[in-house]
Amino acid sequence: MTLTEVKHTPAGPSPAAASVRPLRQRLTALSPFLYLLPALVALAGVLGYPVLDAVWTSLKHSVPTDPSADRFTGLANYRAIFGNGAFWTALGHTGLWALANLVLQLTIGFGLALLMHQKLAGRALFRSVVIIPWVVPSVVVAVIWRYLLDPTSGPLNQLLMSTGLTQEPVLWLANQATAMPVVILLSVWKWTPFVAVILLAGLQAIPEELHEAAMIDGAGLWGRLLHVVVPGIRTSLTLASLLTIGYSVNNFNGIWLFTQGGPIGATETLTTFAYRKAFTEFDFGSAAAVAVVLFAGLFVVSTAYFFSVEGRKGRKL
Repeated sequence: MTLTEVKHTPAGPSPAAASVRPLRQRLTALSPFLYLLPALVALAGVLGYPVLDAVWTSLKHSVPTDPSADRFTGLANYRAIFGNGAFWTALGHTGLWALANLVLQLTIGFGLALLMHQKLAGRALFRSVVIIPWVVPSVVVAVIWRYLLDPTSGPLNQLLMSTGLTQEPVLWLANQATAMPVVILLSVWKWTPFVAVILLAGLQAIPEELHEAAMIDGAGLWGRLLHVVVPGIRTSLTLASLLTIGYSVNNFNGIWLFTQGGPIGATETLTTFAYRKAFTEFDFGSAAAVAVVLFAGLFVVSTAYFFSVEGRKGRKL
């Protein structure tokens, strides 16, 4: 009798199992996005709806004192603000305000971050003192500085006159020549600690071995600063720059609590201009148009700045 060997091949997966596996893989790939979905829905409601509502309002004639007069006007509000000379003046002031805040806060914040990073006696106390302006509420800052700069009873003017540096009180916030520089310096005083904290985090992330290797190669202080420190905190610099541009352009309190856009429009920015349109002239359509233009401009500038900086970083890598 001849025995014949029968070769058995393992059975493959069933069609049902084969169809379930790709579905499971797709669900696994999508799971991070599913976890983020509730937050994305909340952001869409909190941020997306107001933006869309502002765009819709900018396309209407919207006057809250006469709701029955609301009507769709298309781009009429945009034509009105672009034909208004006060809008272009406020736009120029906004650019000056944002640029000055960006340059001064990054420069001074970088210096403060370097000091806070050094292993000095009393470092913890120094760090605590540095962040005080940042944690003080804007209204409290305005009350303190308006008192210090008061032309009649302010300590600063009394000090200047008692030392003979000036013969009469300086109208710091009521003079067209000094109002904008003063509010810029006050904004820098309040927000620079925030920039310094961001840059300090970047400094602390640089490995100590890089500094040691640079010193072994003969690099001096400036060499290590330019070739180790600055490249090491590039991401922190980008983040600090974007945040500074964003909150400077949208910083309504920093202007309104001190000058309300005056004197004679010397400190009028787009935020105060839009506020005046909405709550003084009750023209919500034009105010929404200003807000939309401000949002679009800020988005374009921030995006261009981010990709230019990160693009240079990628090419160097």
